[in-house]
Amino acid sequence: MARIGWIDEFKGFVLLLVCLYHVEQSFPQAQMGMLHLSALRMSAFFFISGMLFSTRRFPDFKSYLVHKTRVLLVPYILLSLLFLVLDPVLYNFDLFPRAPRMTVMNIKPEIATVWDYIYWNLAKIFVAGKSSIGSGPLWFVFTLYSVSLLFYGVQKIANHIKAPRTATIIIAIASLAGGWMLYKNQIRLPLGIERDLTVLFFFANGWLCKGAVNKFSMDCFVTRARKNVGTLRNGTILAAAAILSFVIYAFIEIPDPNFSIMNNDLGKSLPVFLASSFFGIAGLVATFMFADKLPDIAPIRIIKGILRNISRNALVILAVHWYILLVMRLLFREAFNKPGIAYISIAIVATGVIAAIPLFRCRLYKLLGKQPTSARSALNIQE
Repeated sequence: MARIGWIDEFKGFVLLLVCLYHVEQSFPQAQMGMLHLSALRMSAFFFISGMLFSTRRFPDFKSYLVHKTRVLLVPYILLSLLFLVLDPVLYNFDLFPRAPRMTVMNIKPEIATVWDYIYWNLAKIFVAGKSSIGSGPLWFVFTLYSVSLLFYGVQKIANHIKAPRTATIIIAIASLAGGWMLYKNQIRLPLGIERDLTVLFFFANGWLCKGAVNKFSMDCFVTRARKNVGTLRNGTILAAAAILSFVIYAFIEIPDPNFSIMNNDLGKSLPVFLASSFFGIAGLVATFMFADKLPDIAPIRIIKGILRNISRNALVILAVHWYILLVMRLLFREAFNKPGIAYISIAIVATGVIAAIPLFRCRLYKLLGKQPTSARSALNIQE
């Protein structure tokens, strides 16, 4: 399946928001308003992942399972273990009080030794599906793996019913209801099943909206005879839709420091969660569809190239940016968490990630389930 430019840019932008949120989380003095975007970040990622769902290349479930295991599950396990081995707490347990708190299926373990720390990190990876402390954001990779397999099953069930789209909608709503009920009752299941139920709703909606979004994307800038009336009119519609969606999002969104799709903590109100998520997603989709047809001038081309590169290197960036922040948090938190100085951490993380991308893509590519590439290609922003 050919890569779709605006979707790669969409994914890259959301991943950038995730990284900036983690900077703000690690160093609160680096305020960027990321807490206000909590309701749309990960729901947008899973929505766009649902849009990309396809089994066209796979004749049966086995071949699909093998592929997803190679590109998602194996990298999740290997990278989680790698960054567990690199965790500074293993080599200086005095740093443990500064490490992020650990919760495994509602259990807040008593950790008194390095061996306790290793044991509970392994439990996070293999029981909770939340990765090790050293590579926390990789929970997304495991969840994407689980939800992709679940949705394959949903499609098989729906295709045996006369109205498959209606069946998919019903299953998606039932899945969300299950995730919400588990959240309200504070139930945590092995492998993050409660999280999968919530996420499946957004994934399914991405798939359901794929046809309409693709059709509008293809039609919206078609040049009509004589004049570019279609270009102007539809571009204006997209710009207006993006602005209106973000205005509504800002009006209804309620920042909640405890909100976390990773932990299936979904806030106090289901309608507010859903409305803010969908208006945020709609705003992003409209924005990047509109940006896709902007003039091909150098500044715009460079920004798009950077976002596409972020998308292509998502696995590396998810793990490495968090690990760099963890090391800074453990060793230099007091030095960096000061007004003004805290923003320097963004440059440090960016530099470390840029250095790590060629290392993983050229030397450690097997950890990513990818083929080797050159450093030039790994950092290319011109594609």
